[in-house]
Amino acid sequence: MHEKKKKEAIVAATALTHALVDHLNGGVAQAYVNQKKLDTETKILQANAAHFSKQTVQWMKLVDDFNTALKELGDVENWARSIETDMRTISSALEYAYRKSE
Repeated sequence: MHEKKKKEAIVAATALTHALVDHLNGGVAQAYVNQKKLDTETKILQANAAHFSKQTVQWMKLVDDFNTALKELGDVENWARSIETDMRTISSALEYAYRKSE
């Protein structure tokens, strides 16, 4: 009888061990699947970050080019004002000279 209980205990312990190992293996397998998903998502995130970085550089260049164009436009406007002032001065001088010669 004692031997029978011993065998039953061994069978029960073996079944418990297998159940625990199966449970642990299931957890390990799930952790492995999760790690693979994380690796894939990380690669996608890195690719998106690199793309965003390149796009940001392009946007910064566009803004810089736009600012340069605005400055040049301002320079042209100032040049045109200067020419206009000079032309008015010349026109006034010619008008004055014409009146004096009459």
